[in-house]
Amino acid sequence: MPSKKPKSPVSTKKKTRASKTVKTKKRKVKSPKSKARRSSRKRKSKSAKKSVYKRIAYTSLVVLSLVFVVYMSYLDRRITERFEGRIWQLPAHVYARPLELCVGKAISVEQLKFELDYLNYHKVDQLPKQHAQYRQWRNTFDIKTRKFVFWDGNEPVHTIRVVIEDKKVSDLIDISKNENTGLVRFDAGYLTGIFPSHAQDRVLLKLDDVPDMFIKMLLLIEDRRFFSHWGVDPRSIARALAANLSSGRTVQGGSTLTQQLVKNLFLDQGKRLTRKINEAFMSLLLEFHYDKRLILETYLNEIYLGQDGRRAIHGFGLASEFYFGKSLNELSIDEMAIMIGMVKGASYYNPLRNPEHALRRRNIVLSAMKLSELITEQQAELLSKKPIVTVKHARSGLYPAFIDVVKLQLQQDYQPEDLRSEGLRVFTTLDPYVQFKTEQAVKNTLPRLSKSNELQAAAVVASPLNGDVLAVVGDRNPTYKGFNRAINASRQVGSLIKPVVYLTAFEQGLGYTLATMLDDSEFIYKDSHQDDWQPLNYDKKYHGDVTLYESLLKSHNIPAVRTALDVGLDKVIKTLTALGSKQNIPPYPSLALGAVNMSPMEMTSIYQSFSTNGFRSPLRSVFAVLDKNRQPLERYSLDVDNQVKPESVALVNSALIDVTKYGTAKYLSKSLDIQVAGKTGTSDDLKDSWFAGFSGDIVAVVWIGFDDNRSTYLTGSSGAMKIWSNLMKDVAYKPYMLPEIPGLEKYWIDGDNGLLTEQDCKNALELTFIEGTQPDRSSDCESGRSSNWFFNLFN
Repeated sequence: MPSKKPKSPVSTKKKTRASKTVKTKKRKVKSPKSKARRSSRKRKSKSAKKSVYKRIAYTSLVVLSLVFVVYMSYLDRRITERFEGRIWQLPAHVYARPLELCVGKAISVEQLKFELDYLNYHKVDQLPKQHAQYRQWRNTFDIKTRKFVFWDGNEPVHTIRVVIEDKKVSDLIDISKNENTGLVRFDAGYLTGIFPSHAQDRVLLKLDDVPDMFIKMLLLIEDRRFFSHWGVDPRSIARALAANLSSGRTVQGGSTLTQQLVKNLFLDQGKRLTRKINEAFMSLLLEFHYDKRLILETYLNEIYLGQDGRRAIHGFGLASEFYFGKSLNELSIDEMAIMIGMVKGASYYNPLRNPEHALRRRNIVLSAMKLSELITEQQAELLSKKPIVTVKHARSGLYPAFIDVVKLQLQQDYQPEDLRSEGLRVFTTLDPYVQFKTEQAVKNTLPRLSKSNELQAAAVVASPLNGDVLAVVGDRNPTYKGFNRAINASRQVGSLIKPVVYLTAFEQGLGYTLATMLDDSEFIYKDSHQDDWQPLNYDKKYHGDVTLYESLLKSHNIPAVRTALDVGLDKVIKTLTALGSKQNIPPYPSLALGAVNMSPMEMTSIYQSFSTNGFRSPLRSVFAVLDKNRQPLERYSLDVDNQVKPESVALVNSALIDVTKYGTAKYLSKSLDIQVAGKTGTSDDLKDSWFAGFSGDIVAVVWIGFDDNRSTYLTGSSGAMKIWSNLMKDVAYKPYMLPEIPGLEKYWIDGDNGLLTEQDCKNALELTFIEGTQPDRSSDCESGRSSNWFFNLFN
């Protein structure tokens, strides 16, 4: 049997490859069922993915919708809370006292002109035809006043003629009736506001009180479709966008009045897209909730229209008074156009700071009015030629020391938050003319007394009649808002207290008179509980026996101490309290020399009592408060108290008159044209310089010193009295005269021994006595007395 041939390796490989090839072809073959199954699986996969995407999209939509609803609810709540609560915090408006004129009223030509300028009255060359105008010819004024709301009702407009002669009103005529009139009250000048933290100020307007022409002008320029859109106006936005694109810059805005209001009330001034979106949504919500008239009224009161120092001017009501000195319904059409033009840019178009810009913008407004036939072409041409005339006025917050006093009085009856947010109208006692002259006296005199810029001063001026505080200065720079020395500087009063010591002596019935001889010899006070105390006179000399009158005129120290100890230090303290002091003063012997700390305001209270012969009226800086609706809330009526005998005070005052003629204040007899009474005061080491005194219509106290209590090198007569003199020569019209009190008599007294004498005798003095207290013995008469014995003595 033949043997088999072995297989070739090549053939084996081929077979293997062929075999593999066959197997591969078998895998590629797909049956119809397999294809169907695979297609079904793909469809299910795609469907599942779509379902997931739908669920994600739906969930996202729900979440976003929920977020949107929540956010819109938040915006809605912000709007409703603001509009249904108190939209604004209204500061208290503080006013000066209103000027009142009547025949016989003491006032100079200079003061009346100052008052008119202070009130922003405009001087004209013809008879005044508009409110707040005046014409002056020498000492004659023709004036048309403003109407004003006071605590006792509305004050109408007056057209008057005022004639001033010898610093008094000699004629007061109602020009419209051509007859004499009894009393004319001017509007009260605005002083400042007691502001909340943002310092916004406004005078609220009711829409019904706004002129129709003003509303038409505002809507013409700012939002022509205000009454037809829903808070956002797509047409205005499209128009503004087209104008801005064509010019290549922003020349027009598309915001509605509602959007502007939302931006001012709720949003910042940024230009972010998110802010614009919020503005749009909130505008829609605002229009959904509230009437168009309320939105427009709120806009009129909210719009920002300038700055007055720290005070922000908001609303057309305040802006019209601030820029033009009159209410909105009194503005002329060209003045209204200026107001509306400022909406585009309150700073750039400010008529006070940028009158040229304001003029161009005003004329643009007038041109738009002409095209819309709100005015004729002739009116537009005439109004476009008018110059811009704004009022002159002092920057708010000019009297910080006085406002401090006002706040102290108000805080006794009102919470601080009410003063900053309830829109109170506060009528004060400040006299603008007296305040101005007091400030000038301090600013002009102090540099002549010392080269040091650290030397400080304070002054308080009041009315003797009723205790009204007329002026307050608390710093050498009167407009400085800081430490108020008039009420907060507690300093030793020195010899200002000596009239109190001698008044106590007269009150006690111990036989003291102006002619009582006092011992001015060496004196040492001994007390087992303290070291010995030896007072000295200012000149370091002893003068033997002197009359009480001479001791007060020359301000001797030792007789004052002996007298205080004799009548009782507790009695001196009681007299201080009766005159107005509220301090708890310890009974130390040095009290008799003024070693007690008081403020200038406290000393003014005491000397006000002297000026009225013991009839004390507590000092007041506020006499009426109205609420935001101008209804009376509080009247601070005049309160008079008398705890000392008028005849005793008259004795002291008769000597204080002579202090200003022959004593330590004799300089005043040359510098002033009227008779006054007063007293110098100097503390130890010349640390404090004081002067307190009064005329028939003014009581004033001036203090000079350093805050660190070092020496001023000034006495009362070389320092504070100079400021007092420069103040009084401009504001005091009436001389101080001793009142006619039954039981007061005058006698001639020998100045050497205090006994009765004759007028022609040497050293004779005419002194005032309470009936029955005059000396019962006469002095030997030595002829040859100089008629000005005391004047010669003190010179």
